[in-house]
Amino acid sequence: MKSISIERAFLLALIATFFYPALSFSQKEIKRMSSAGIEETWVQKFGDEFDGTTLDTKKWNVVEGIPRDPYQESALVWYTKDNITVNNGMLKLYIKNDTVVDMPFEIWITDRMVPLKASAYFTSAEINTKEQFHFGMYEIRCRLPKSKGLNSAFWMYGEKDGVNNEIDVFEYWDVRGPMKLAYSAKRLCKWHNMSVHYNGRMSIEGYLGDDISEGFHTFTCVWDECRIEWWVDGDLKRTVYRYEGMRGEGKSCEDFLSKRKKTPAEFVFPLDPMNIITNVAVKKDPGGPDNLNLFPLTMEIDYIRYYQKK
Repeated sequence: MKSISIERAFLLALIATFFYPALSFSQKEIKRMSSAGIEETWVQKFGDEFDGTTLDTKKWNVVEGIPRDPYQESALVWYTKDNITVNNGMLKLYIKNDTVVDMPFEIWITDRMVPLKASAYFTSAEINTKEQFHFGMYEIRCRLPKSKGLNSAFWMYGEKDGVNNEIDVFEYWDVRGPMKLAYSAKRLCKWHNMSVHYNGRMSIEGYLGDDISEGFHTFTCVWDECRIEWWVDGDLKRTVYRYEGMRGEGKSCEDFLSKRKKTPAEFVFPLDPMNIITNVAVKKDPGGPDNLNLFPLTMEIDYIRYYQKK
């Protein structure tokens, strides 16, 4: 075999790093303890530290207009790229008290693109990944804006053959009750909703925690073939199991599947790849913001990462 000079080897490595950054990026590994107390190795496959001065549009789509709720039945917000900045290692999504009138947009309804117009009293921002991801670990470190009427979210969504797949790592609402219509001041930026959707069905749980507007917090979602786990700052908050008998059983998904009959237990369990999404919605009156002096507000994001288990 021919030998390669040090200079040539260095040049080849430099070219590979420049043209194929994923090769070096994907080698970043971390160690973490699983919910069963087993040390696991995870390899980072996607991420954004937001170290530049603009959003990396090779990784992200930027929403313009109204991606959901086309007839503005629950939200009254217009998403725009103008409300996004990247600087000092931080992505910022701004929520502004800006009025827009009869803004044209198109949205897919049933089986075709429908042209519509919308008006709103607030503008905000939303981004989603160009790439879809499957089983793995999803993580964000962020600080949320605080105002009555906001819904800050970090989630994953995808469709396959018309079947919806969704995991909400967090949604922060300030409403309560079965219809989620009554405002609750004590829930403002404290009520953490964790939900999962599949094929038109939903499973949701929540708890009253820290005020997420007062500092940065790390939200982690571990999704594998058997379970979905929600973690906040290293503490496990919720688990959804795919199969019967899993609660408290087995040390890992692989261990469980090798010993148990795979009987479905949770019919709300997404199975298909999804895009990563983060956004801040603004609810309509009477549940919308009531102190306009607070605006503009900002959702600050330190990083977003995706890992696969080694």
